[in-house]
Amino acid sequence: MTPHDPPPATDARLLAELCARVQALEAWRAHQTDLLDELLNGIPATEQTPPADDEDDDPDEDDLDVDALIVWVHDTITSMIARPLRGELTWCPLWWEHPEAVFRLEALRRAWTEFAPEPGAAMSIWIRDHLDPCLRELLTPLGPFADCVHNERYRALSGHTPIATLPTRTPE
Repeated sequence: MTPHDPPPATDARLLAELCARVQALEAWRAHQTDLLDELLNGIPATEQTPPADDEDDDPDEDDLDVDALIVWVHDTITSMIARPLRGELTWCPLWWEHPEAVFRLEALRRAWTEFAPEPGAAMSIWIRDHLDPCLRELLTPLGPFADCVHNERYRALSGHTPIATLPTRTPE
């Protein structure tokens, strides 16, 4: 292979995936920067776009309720996920302190609210299309917990002991 040869298909695919990830992260960073600017300038996000219908007294469904998200993650995700975290795979029991994790888990929760009440294969589709990719991104060596030292999980090697679910703590 010479320097002028086109890269193999796998290299081109990997490069395209990396470019897409960088673009997504840049968009997310820009969004977070906008939110931070709004916060620092004293402009609440709810005042930016007034509700279209004055009769709607329900809170905006785009507002993030961190307490509700924490309860949902504890009840729906960490209580049922049991997988070994070996090597560089990392989960942080203080996940709510990682903005990317909050962002991804809130997106996961919103998809859950749409799929959970649906009959048939909806839950399987949610797992395949939403939960599994989200967990891969969160636990990956390049994910939001990559440098986190809160990983306390280990595997018991005596007899049949189920792997513990993802650890978590209640915020203080």
